[in-house]
Amino acid sequence: MKNALALAMFSRRPLTHQAAREQLDFLSNFEEGLLRPDICSEYEPVRTPFDQQDLAGPISWLSKPHGALLYKKGKPAIVTGEIWNLTHSADAKAPSPLFCSRWTGSFDGSWSRRIGEDKLEAFVGQLLHVTGSDFGLLTLESDFKAKNTSATSFSYKGLDLAEGLPGLYCSNFLNKELARWLQLEDLPQELALVEEFEGGSILLKFSDSLDDARNTDVLRRQSDAIIWMGRDKFFNIHNPDRKLLTPDWNLASPGKL
Repeated sequence: MKNALALAMFSRRPLTHQAAREQLDFLSNFEEGLLRPDICSEYEPVRTPFDQQDLAGPISWLSKPHGALLYKKGKPAIVTGEIWNLTHSADAKAPSPLFCSRWTGSFDGSWSRRIGEDKLEAFVGQLLHVTGSDFGLLTLESDFKAKNTSATSFSYKGLDLAEGLPGLYCSNFLNKELARWLQLEDLPQELALVEEFEGGSILLKFSDSLDDARNTDVLRRQSDAIIWMGRDKFFNIHNPDRKLLTPDWNLASPGKL
């Protein structure tokens, strides 16, 4: 995909059978199937037809420990995505991670502009609510990689929300509790737009167009916003191992701080 957009979403809500069904139903039915996959799989290669009338297989893949669903739409692909169940089995020696569910994806750039970035933002904003996530992002894939990979490693390093927020991006999505912890209601208007979606998700947006994600002014305002909210709350690829300040996630259920 050219000039692709990247999605990432982080949730503490376990991927139970019911939660998996709700998420797959949402993916199937958003905007009358705009993002409905053609094919899906538990592993690579992805080639099983996606049937929204029979989700038993995908639900079973997702609702088991270390489960996953990989999906694609279009040929060549215009949408790809991955839903990860990061929980450990009951007999595992280590506890499951606090953020036990993650959704990642990519959208072809030309297709995204054609259907409208506002629809993708609406999708991610609603997805935050459906998945019970605390934080999500939508930006250029090049921006996502630049803020999470080093010159010596291709692995993403800022994606454990329990250790700190993974920076700021062109469009950021937060639940009300995280937005309150960051004091977004007081963020200077010249730095970013803050608005609320129906359902309660908060959008923190630094540009009208996701094409501007690597624009110097956008990056400067993101940096200024991080300074205003507190540098010690955000992952920085230039200092990836430093200890970060986080909310006390364990004090409340998913969606509450």
